[in-house]
Amino acid sequence: MFRLILVIALLWAASAGAVTVPQSLNECTALCAQYFPGGLPVTPPVTPPVTPPVTPPFGNKTFPHSITFERSTDQGNGSAGILFRTLQSGSVTYVSVNGEVAQLGVPYKGAPVFLLTKSGDQYARPLSFVIKMADGVTYTAKSGTASEPGTPVSPGVYKNSKTYGYYNVANGRQAWRIPVRGDSLGPGPIKFTFSSGKTFTVPSTTRTCRDREDTCNRDSRAAMYGFVYKGGNGKPNGKGDADQGTSHGGIYLHAPFKDTSKSVTVQW
Repeated sequence: MFRLILVIALLWAASAGAVTVPQSLNECTALCAQYFPGGLPVTPPVTPPVTPPVTPPFGNKTFPHSITFERSTDQGNGSAGILFRTLQSGSVTYVSVNGEVAQLGVPYKGAPVFLLTKSGDQYARPLSFVIKMADGVTYTAKSGTASEPGTPVSPGVYKNSKTYGYYNVANGRQAWRIPVRGDSLGPGPIKFTFSSGKTFTVPSTTRTCRDREDTCNRDSRAAMYGFVYKGGNGKPNGKGDADQGTSHGGIYLHAPFKDTSKSVTVQW
C-alpha cells in the first residue's frame, strides 16, 4: 500500500514539472511527506464484539415453599413428578432436579406440576432443585436422603425435629395432642410432615391455621383440606380460629381428610 501511494505521489509530482528522482529510501520518504504532511492514514483496529457471559438459571436463595417429590405419576407414565401444593398454576416457570430440566405437567387442583423422565428412585439423593418463579427470582432447595413417594424437601430453615404418634381419630381425621405449646418453638414457621409424605408449613405459631398454608383460612377446595393447627398458647379453649387454648395445653393437630398417617414429624 505504501509503495502504491509513493508511486502515485511521484507521478503526480512529475505531471506538475521536472523532479529529481530520489536516490535513497530516506529521500523517497521525505518527498512523500511533502504531499502527506499528516502522515499516511491509519486504519483503526477492529474490536471484536464482546459476547456477554451466559448466566445459568441458578440462585442462592433457599426456596421458601413446600415441594412434594413423587416417585411416579399418572401424567408421566410412571416417571417422577414435582408438585408445589401451596402455589398456583403459572407461578413456577422452571424446575430442574439434579441438573435435569423438568417439563411442565397438568396442574393438580390448581397447583403446579412438573415431570421428569425417570422414576423417582433413579435420582441420587440428596435431590438438588433449582426453581425459577414467574417474577424472575430463582431459588435452590435440597431434599433429605429418603426415597419414598412424597419425599418432603426441607427449605433449610429448621434446626430441630421431633416425631410424634397420633393419639386418636377425631372429627373424621387423624389427631395429635403434642405436649408442647406452639409458641415455645419460636415465632415460626413450623413444618409438619405426615408419614404419608404430605407436608404443611404453618407460618406463625401464635395463630390457628387450617387448610391453606398461604392464608391459614378455611378452604374446602384446598389440597390439605381438613388440616388444623392450634398452638395451645394459653386461653380460651374454644372452636373459633381466634381461640388458641387446648385441653392439654399443647399443640392440637389434625391431618387432612382421608390421610391415614400414624405419625407426624415436626420441624422448627
